Amino acid sequence: MSETRKYWSQHLAAIAAEGITTRGYAEREGLSADSLYYWRRRLKRDAAASGPPAAGRPTGRQLVPVQITGRPPSGPACTLAIGPDVSLTLDQLPDPQWLASLAAATAGRGH
Repeated sequence: MSETRKYWSQHLAAIAAEGITTRGYAEREGLSADSLYYWRRRLKRDAAASGPPAAGRPTGRQLVPVQITGRPPSGPACTLAIGPDVSLTLDQLPDPQWLASLAAATAGRGH
């Protein structure tokens, strides 16, 4: 991903993660709301243009089932509800950039 795409993706992920309006975020960060809207459309269009993955070939955007066995770690856990039927339970709070990337990857998918 180019630095420009990464820059705008991170801002869009932050908007989704914070649950703030695009205009409110733009004002707070000193950015153009029109630029944020443009990059949201462009990144979604580019993702759609890449099409579905070839059968049997996972991509970096695909969620795959994971089962972890063993004794859960002691201490507080963090549960992220990604959708009505999907949640992640973590042994610690996730990295904010990872969380922003997750929010960007799931934005607009009805979750």
